[in-house]
Amino acid sequence: MNKKAIVFSCSLVINILLFGLFTPFKGAAQTIQDYEIQVRDLERFANSYLAAYTNLFSSNFGFSLNQGWQGGAIPKKAGHISISVVGSSAIIPINDENRYILANDLYQSSNIHTSPITPGMFTDAKGGAMHLFLLDPSTNNRLVNPVNGEYLSANFNMIDGIGTEVGVTPFLMPQISVGLGKSTEISLRVMPVAVGLNEGKVDISAIGGGIRHSLSQWFTEEEDPDFTVNILLSYMRNKVKFTPNGDRFLTFNNDYFSTEGTRVVLSHKTQTQQALLFFNYRINPFIEIYGHGGAVRQHSDLGSDGVFKLKINNEFIQDAVDNTSLEYADLFNSKIEKTKPAGGCGIILGNGFLKAEVQYTYADTHIASLALRASILNP
Repeated sequence: MNKKAIVFSCSLVINILLFGLFTPFKGAAQTIQDYEIQVRDLERFANSYLAAYTNLFSSNFGFSLNQGWQGGAIPKKAGHISISVVGSSAIIPINDENRYILANDLYQSSNIHTSPITPGMFTDAKGGAMHLFLLDPSTNNRLVNPVNGEYLSANFNMIDGIGTEVGVTPFLMPQISVGLGKSTEISLRVMPVAVGLNEGKVDISAIGGGIRHSLSQWFTEEEDPDFTVNILLSYMRNKVKFTPNGDRFLTFNNDYFSTEGTRVVLSHKTQTQQALLFFNYRINPFIEIYGHGGAVRQHSDLGSDGVFKLKINNEFIQDAVDNTSLEYADLFNSKIEKTKPAGGCGIILGNGFLKAEVQYTYADTHIASLALRASILNP
């Protein structure tokens, strides 16, 4: 998940709480719940914006994560073992339809004003501006600072694009495959990675497996046919978790406010299931080609765990509201589900101990995969 997206969205919540509660007016009695409604509007806007900003990544990462499985003929005997390094990425063209996010496509509220357009994740453009105005709960008019005549508002820069100018979802992970006999093979992938940042720690994990089986053996008596048909069933899941440092992220402490006890963990989870048929043809002992097709389903979840706590310490503000504490759980929550047809082709080069495989798949977008495979046991 983009680090600037995490910092931006959490700072939105903090700033509206600070502006919404520190208001030097003594008109009709107000409650903290009156301003909490405006906070919730901002929360809905932040969710719609984050979902739109990360959409190309979130809606395609699971598809690319579940590619790069072996094509080609499957050894008949049990006991063969191979180890692979598999890399894959979606390649998403950036065009006029997905380059920018339109303000009209985001959550609308009378206290939020944004630039008409702001860039998506993969562009090289700078983020637009967002203006947040504090409203009088009784009239819904913008509140004015009586000292200088300015609206009580906060201005934020929305997130810049990361500058790739093409959508990518890269990963690299090890895979082990074991033959079960009867031209059946199972494969397992695991990827645990932890990265330390100034703002906290990012944990990236992925696990999954696949099973493939030759259908050709049931329709031919040839011992080693050049043309074979396999079925592949595969499942992958991953989680990217950001655990912030408590004293550097989503905390605010001064003479008026305290966020003591705040602990929020942000995460992006993906699960994909896939079923494919492979049609393989061996040109010679060193070259095998194939085409494949089927369907893939992805569920993507961008969310958070933990609680954000805000306590008002200043006695003047305590006189203006009937409660001085707010708690928010599950600040961010965005889900995407897609089921798409998948199809493509591949080529396998090599024989015996070492093989290289290049694969192309179209599943909602273009996906390219590369694998290096070494047989360590071949009975």
